Amino acid sequence: MIELTSTEVDAVSGAGFIQDSLSSIGGSLGNAGYNLIGSQLNVTLPIIGNISLPGIAPNLGRNVGSTVGSAIGGSIESTLAKTPLIGGLINKLLGN
Repeated sequence: MIELTSTEVDAVSGAGFIQDSLSSIGGSLGNAGYNLIGSQLNVTLPIIGNISLPGIAPNLGRNVGSTVGSAIGGSIESTLAKTPLIGGLINKLLGN
């Protein structure tokens, strides 16, 4: 039997609704921001030609935003779950 890392434990236990919601919102905001500045992220190299970051990594904004939102949501859920007296109730509501 192997021991799980904290990342693996989080992946197995799943996220609560706050973390899921903030991950989704962060992904949408990251994607919108990435689309706004995507045209600015081009480099023209003499031999290779035009290189575009959105062409190489089209989902970068969504992935970064989702990761940041998930981290913030996880922190909020952890803080709420550690609240004295009602932490057990919050843990059950959040699905932790």
